Amino acid sequence: MSSLRTSEIRFRRLIDAVAAYEQLPRWGYKGDQFTAGELLEGLILTESSGNPVARRYEPHQDAPGRKDQAQDPDTAARDDGPLEDDASYGLMQVMGYTFKGLLQVDRAVKMRFDLLFLPLFGLAAGVEVLKRELRAVYAEDTTLDEDTRVVKALARYNGGPTGDDWILELGDIRRREYVDLVAKNAKRAQDDRRAMGWRVA
Repeated sequence: MSSLRTSEIRFRRLIDAVAAYEQLPRWGYKGDQFTAGELLEGLILTESSGNPVARRYEPHQDAPGRKDQAQDPDTAARDDGPLEDDASYGLMQVMGYTFKGLLQVDRAVKMRFDLLFLPLFGLAAGVEVLKRELRAVYAEDTTLDEDTRVVKALARYNGGPTGDDWILELGDIRRREYVDLVAKNAKRAQDDRRAMGWRVA
């Protein structure tokens, strides 16, 4: 019996179907090769452990005195439940304010974010964020190979536009540990798929 929440057949089929439909890339990283579905499953496992109703309040994003606070309709320094835009929601832990941006809803408008607990909505929103990061990375440097573009996009998925910044003291990108964790989880998913007789990279 698998320990991965994503192992349920219909869940894994959904992950693979979304990855294929959205034309997510395959990914080679540190000697491993992952299908688009394995990449997406690794990202889901990293963000939510496969729990569609995962939620995380980000108090540092909601701190009083932040420059974006004037546009924030919820109460500063308080978790406002499903109205909290400084929390991440769903399978891919999309921030409330990011979801507003995807929908082109004004930041000052109050809205509920528990819609992201529905697996299809959570997946759709998260994959759109990932695709935007892939496009942004490519726009910055069209000479990057696909695998490097995925690394930089994953770093930005977790750390925002500066997630892939080179940090001289580290000798690496800022969010490398996160990218390594996605790869580790993609490998777990791949091994689980192989054990189940699923087609793997």
